[in-house]
Amino acid sequence: MAVTQKTVIGKVDGTPVKRMFWSIISDYDLRTGLCELIDNAIDLWTTEGRKRDLNIEINLDPDRQLITVQDDSGGVSSKELELLLAPGGSKNDPLAELIGIFGVGGKRASIALGEQVEIRTRFKNEQTQQIDISRDWLESADWEAPKYAVPDITPSTTIVEISRLRNKLTEAQVDEMRGHLSETYAWFLQNGCNIRLNGPTIPAVTFDRWAYPKGFCPRLANVGIDYDDGRISAEIASGLISDRDPEAENYGVYIYCNNRLIAKELRTRDVGYFVTGEAGVPHPDASMCRAIVRLQGPAKYMPWNSSKSGINTGHQTFLTIRPTLIQLVSYFSSLSRRLKHEWDNKVTPFKSGKIVEIEQKDISAGRHLGLPSLPRVNKPQIEHLKTENESIIRKSPWTVGLVEAMAAVELVKRQHLDTRNRISLILLDSNFEISLKEFIVHRPDLYPPKHYPDSRIAAIFQSRSTVISEVTTKVRIDPNLIAKANHYYNLRNKLIHERATVGITDGDVETYEETVQAVLKVLFKLKFKN
Repeated sequence: MAVTQKTVIGKVDGTPVKRMFWSIISDYDLRTGLCELIDNAIDLWTTEGRKRDLNIEINLDPDRQLITVQDDSGGVSSKELELLLAPGGSKNDPLAELIGIFGVGGKRASIALGEQVEIRTRFKNEQTQQIDISRDWLESADWEAPKYAVPDITPSTTIVEISRLRNKLTEAQVDEMRGHLSETYAWFLQNGCNIRLNGPTIPAVTFDRWAYPKGFCPRLANVGIDYDDGRISAEIASGLISDRDPEAENYGVYIYCNNRLIAKELRTRDVGYFVTGEAGVPHPDASMCRAIVRLQGPAKYMPWNSSKSGINTGHQTFLTIRPTLIQLVSYFSSLSRRLKHEWDNKVTPFKSGKIVEIEQKDISAGRHLGLPSLPRVNKPQIEHLKTENESIIRKSPWTVGLVEAMAAVELVKRQHLDTRNRISLILLDSNFEISLKEFIVHRPDLYPPKHYPDSRIAAIFQSRSTVISEVTTKVRIDPNLIAKANHYYNLRNKLIHERATVGITDGDVETYEETVQAVLKVLFKLKFKN
């Protein structure tokens, strides 16, 4: 390649303009903004060797619309105050096992939360100093900001006070933040970091709530990723869980980077979902599967995004662990589905045991991980339900349609259909209504023909509320079940009669399925295993 002769004719000014702040804060909200400030305190504490406990006090005041974050991680010295303003300014070593390396997080987080930011800091026993970040400063071309000497605060302390909030702060957000901090910083909360929110200390919430079914204990894989100047160690644990929550849908993949939770309940193609032969379509049947990934190593090689609110799935670190992760998620998702009708007997009771470590040679070679053979698939759901209810169907043959409709819902739920939840909801609601009518028609002891001639029956069937009233006056059905059925009936009506299409979640389908099953049990003593 020919060498081009170059002559210097001048210089181009690469000084950033403050407009950059507006472009890099747009993806921040209360959750990510507060966490950036906490990350800064934890990093400084870590850099200093965690020689004592770290205390972080957060006050979220919806009445006054103020946010205050105070920490005793060490404070910022007078000669380093510019790090609080300069984009990219940071003391953090990119090769250290820290949380932040970008040098913009705390700055843009504060600015993203409010138009007025006041930062007071005292390094050891130095004079307390303050700098302000205001809208006027942001809109000026001058990068310099005054620093003030103010009355002393506690040594080694930094206080960030944010006012003129960009988005209204609510009590609901305060409650949501308490849960988020409990999960995000669980490891630190268990290892010397104390975070208080509006007074009470935040408890640690972890997700390694494994179940240990016989022969199918959780598995652990260790993967090393070597870079020229550092190494990432990845610990991937996966198995069935003992804390399944059908409403929260708390299954999928959880990823920690240097002990901080970055992503939870991931159920995307990147971790094996929506792919035939892998984890498949996310579904309540697979909701006993969880995988927890813990990455430790240089911050510069972590696969997080710049706000640490998600994973960069194209990052080399993630791509290296992905094949092992997908194998584990696929295996335990399949196991969850195969044991669905036996969760209560074969999974959830077994809350203690030992995680089995996978041999390193199998991981390194990219081979199958030597996991136990999956149990044989039970007979189809329809055959299972008919067998369970054989005596009732023989005695009351009209119930076969009710049983088959429930099996049809299960079949639809397993299909790769964009509208499977809508179809399932319509099937369930129709089956609920038909079950009430079948009950009235086939219980002459409760609805004698002389008091319920065909004309009266026809009039009753004109109104769903009348049908429900007639049934509930003869047999007790939990009012909560009726309330749920009415809720999903209204949802179905919105689908049919209104212009806008409402969204139906997996949780909606599962809740209504359990509701209809409970009603069928009351009316006909039909049996279903969830």
